[in-house]
Amino acid sequence: MTYQVMLGAPTETIESTLTAGFEELADSQIVSVHRSSKEIIDTVPKLPNLDVVLIHEELGPLPVLDIIRELSRSHPQLAVILLVEEVLPDTFNQAMEAGARGVLATSATVEELSARISTAADWSRTLRRHLEAASLDIPVSGSRGSVVALSGSKGGIGTTTTAIQLAMVAAKAKRSVCLVDLDLQSGDVPSFMDLTHRRSIVDLAEVADNISAAMLSDTLYVHPDGIHILLAPGEGERGEDMTASAARQILGALRSRYEVVIVDCGAYLTEASAMAVELADTAIVVVSPDLPAIRGGQRLVAMWERLQVRKKDEVTALLTRHSRKNEIQPDFVRKLLGTPLFKHVIPANYRALEEATNTGDPLRISDDGLRKAFRLVADEVGLLVTRASETEEPNSDDQKTGGKKTSLSGLLKKDST
Repeated sequence: MTYQVMLGAPTETIESTLTAGFEELADSQIVSVHRSSKEIIDTVPKLPNLDVVLIHEELGPLPVLDIIRELSRSHPQLAVILLVEEVLPDTFNQAMEAGARGVLATSATVEELSARISTAADWSRTLRRHLEAASLDIPVSGSRGSVVALSGSKGGIGTTTTAIQLAMVAAKAKRSVCLVDLDLQSGDVPSFMDLTHRRSIVDLAEVADNISAAMLSDTLYVHPDGIHILLAPGEGERGEDMTASAARQILGALRSRYEVVIVDCGAYLTEASAMAVELADTAIVVVSPDLPAIRGGQRLVAMWERLQVRKKDEVTALLTRHSRKNEIQPDFVRKLLGTPLFKHVIPANYRALEEATNTGDPLRISDDGLRKAFRLVADEVGLLVTRASETEEPNSDDQKTGGKKTSLSGLLKKDST
């Protein structure tokens, strides 16, 4: 997402210099320019997604350090950078004490401008997300969360039940968990958990490029057992509004806020469910011990591979409704599917799920063996322990600026010739 920057430039010459510098940056955008401290203070509250304010030392009528103090006091999540002709030790110390996030010389190169803006903007967004989360009870994990996508080889074999139970087990282990119902046309999570909610994942599709904690808070259902739930739309036809791009953005937003994101993809392939499978750290195909289910799993995994969504050896099968009396046993399932198979299985004890299903209380499972099976699978998936934080390697400054070494003062000289 593009960083949003406000400029405080006392003259048109300084404005044109800074604007020329930002034209070199692919990841930053000037959203407003102001000639006075009053304009800046009045405009900042109107730009909730503003990341950085870049203020020239000659901006008035308020002394520039007073402007920085006021912005830091009123908008602590906003990064302010002071632009000066020369970075002196006293100037730097005074600016930092006033609350600035950095001091930049007008002679700085475009690469230095890019680095300073991106660092400050990243800090601003992180702090803003934490402040929003604290006020709206939206967890922020502080690391890249784990996404687990479950897809059924056919309907009615326990995919939704498994997704809910895995989420419950993870929440009981004190993980921050979001359960996403991505079975867009016939999601059954509300029935299994006895809940109603006016919002669904489709409501986030139109704002997927800029999802805030406030938007999530309004859309998610918070279950008493600690799980946050993002539901499928109540009207199945609305599922067509969920594009692959929107699914990517939404899951990315959830991954940054929760330790565990469990996605119920249903038994039908859509753009959104394919994106979830592609992004998932763990992709699970749920099968029962019967040939129609196994063949359905074969077709689904083969389709993922043809569409370059996910390779077969990167998919793990989970066997439900297992019994030693079944004609089809785990080894045969593994051989037919040609994918890895979880060591643990979900036993065939339908009666033990009746009370939980009929009351909408997933915890009311009457069989200890079945509860244990879900815990073992959750442990095997890695839901009970905190994963090491994963980080993406940022682009280099040369990539952001095309490798050019132009200074802001150099641009000013060009404008004057």
